This record gives sequence, C-alpha cells and structure tokens, in this order.
Amino acid sequence: LFVFYVVMINSGYTGYPFPTAPPVDPFAKIRVDDCGKTKGCFRYGKPGCNAETCDYFLSYRRIGADVEFELSADTDGWVAVGFSSDKKMGGDDVMACVHDDNGRNNRVTCRFKRPVYVPREETIVDLHLSWYYLFAWGPAIQGKL
Repeated sequence: LFVFYVVMINSGYTGYPFPTAPPVDPFAKIRVDDCGKTKGCFRYGKPGCNAETCDYFLSYRRIGADVEFELSADTDGWVAVGFSSDKKMGGDDVMACVHDDNGRNNRVTCRFKRPVYVPREETIVDLHLSWYYLFAWGPAIQGKL
C-alpha cells in the first residue's frame, strides 16, 4: 500500500471540503469478509477475487454523516469511482486516487471518506440520491492521469 492523493474531478468544483482520510488506519488492509455485512462491495475480475487480486475493487460503508470508500485496481497509476445521472461519461462527480511512483508498483489502493449529504448549490453529488456508478482505472506518469 502506498501514499496517494485523492483527485476530485468536476468542472464546477466550488470548494466543498475535499474527501479526507477515514477515522481508521488509512493503510489497513481492505477487509473483503465485511462485504455484504457492514459494507457494500463491487468486484471486477476473476470469480472469488479480493481487494488484492481483482482487476477493480470498490467498497463503501456509511460512517455517521460520511461514506467511507476503499478502492483498489490492478494498475500502476490511478483508480476512480464516479457518480453519474446517466450511463455516459461527462459532467459527472469523480473521485480518483493516483500515485506518482512512475510504474514501479502494480496496484493502486486507497481509502477516504466524504459527506453523504451535500447542499444543492454544490457541484459534487448528494450520495443519498440515486446515481449510476462509473468504474475506471489506468496508468499515470508522474502522478498525471
């Protein structure tokens, strides 16, 4: 696990607080045995894969007024989750984790939290509403997607 930064990609970002590290150890291993019990999970890859072997892994759980996200992908660059009002990319709320280790690692893993409820005038989405999930990952060069 490496140190990453979270990038919020939204053209109209007006300064709502950045996602922050959760109250638990941000470097703790992602627990897949909690999937379906205390958190929701999405896995893409071979059947039975986990956060360290799936091509893409996402988990989410409510912690008070926040949602904690855990992302992991088989890449040396970045991993992201987005929220969209339709099934297409564009004008969406996307959170991406990226590292700038120039391809010396084979997996990106990160954990962060953000608020569930967001005032209507903000451009990041209110997570208590329904959205389409967008899943993505890929390479990065010196921290640039």
